Amino acid sequence: MTDEQQLWIEEMRQFTVCQLCDALGHDFPVETSVIPVESSFRVCGPALTVECAPGDNLTLHHALHLAQPGDVLIVSGAKNCDAALWGELMSISAKSKRLEGTIVDGAVRDAVEIRALGYPVFCRQFTPRRAAKEQHGKINVPVHIGTLSVSPGDLIIADANGIVSLPPRQVKQTLQSAAEVLQKEATIKQQIVSGRSIFEILNLGQALG
Repeated sequence: MTDEQQLWIEEMRQFTVCQLCDALGHDFPVETSVIPVESSFRVCGPALTVECAPGDNLTLHHALHLAQPGDVLIVSGAKNCDAALWGELMSISAKSKRLEGTIVDGAVRDAVEIRALGYPVFCRQFTPRRAAKEQHGKINVPVHIGTLSVSPGDLIIADANGIVSLPPRQVKQTLQSAAEVLQKEATIKQQIVSGRSIFEILNLGQALG
């Protein structure tokens, strides 16, 4: 990771996914069906993408072995899979390697233990059934997480509101737009505290005709 990329990540941490969606516009894709195991979990870092074979997490173990500090593991699992691709032991390993988080379009297990550990994990569902470790899929290839298309190295921002994937070329402009959103929100909050209503502040009366 370059110094510039690290700076972008640190700047991006100040924004929520809601603020980024305001900055990016209504048409920018956001995934909301893959959710954090704990609502306070947040992720911001470059994507290390993984495409697992159906019901098998051998590829994910390989990616976890290769991953570098700060990486976000982005895991595409087979649809309607009833095997957990991620769990407590892998979370302990990922935290010890200082990874940023793991996002699985599929099932995980050990929800209580992961919450206690505090390592950010996002998933579509839970199951106690463990995955096989027999078939290798693909690492560092474009994958889909729900509605999102994610390429290796995309900047991933995720929280309880949703998941956003930003190509590197789009990060700088997004930071500028999000900073404007943040400043506007701060001004509105000050006016609300002073006693004005949102209806007044945003001049919503004009929409009534």
